[in-house]
Amino acid sequence: MLLRYWIAQCIELYADVGHGTGESLLLLLSDPSIPRPSHLVGITSLEIHHHRSRDRVATLQATNQNKVSVDLHQRDAVFDGVAPSVHPLNPSSPITFDSILALDCAYHFNTRHKFLEQSFQKLRPGGSIALADICFSSSALNTRRTRLITRILNLIPTYNQISTEDYVDQMKQIGYVDVILEDVTSEVFPGFVPFLKSRGWKWWAFGSLIDWYSSTGARFVIVSGKRQAF
Repeated sequence: MLLRYWIAQCIELYADVGHGTGESLLLLLSDPSIPRPSHLVGITSLEIHHHRSRDRVATLQATNQNKVSVDLHQRDAVFDGVAPSVHPLNPSSPITFDSILALDCAYHFNTRHKFLEQSFQKLRPGGSIALADICFSSSALNTRRTRLITRILNLIPTYNQISTEDYVDQMKQIGYVDVILEDVTSEVFPGFVPFLKSRGWKWWAFGSLIDWYSSTGARFVIVSGKRQAF
């Protein structure tokens, strides 16, 4: 899959944005098929997720001989101009990244477009970004049914609802090159929804929500792009 190929290319300094309780951090730090970065920066907005990730990383590194420098930040994914200067995407921060990763979270950001712009500015020449994200087929996005369901369910804010074609165009307009969008809907939703529904009524309700989104033409995609090398 495109995402695993992308991760395998990341061997220096990169950021995992919106990592939740840390599963992706542990993958990057322990999977034998992935080259270790020299420095990993994590960003998540919820305090409970930040603490859980910090504890999980510390436990892993206590028994792991491959020591990687890890900095975890409890911050919104997007730098708002007010957050502390230590925010990794602060334009005035001296740190830049070889790669930035955002798994299943960018459709929540305020906004995804701003995140893509800030990430582009923080990538080193030749650096790359990859996202596992949700967008829509262009034919479905303009239908009354899709607009009604997405407004009622409110999983994805209106400002982050975008077609697959516009997603690619938006990244190119920001300045990314070698932009690739891979639709993996058929490999995600058919298995993910039944799994959620099997875990109790609250998860059943969330699974139904995902199912409804899928019925509107929502697409689960892997998107990647690069900053032009000098």
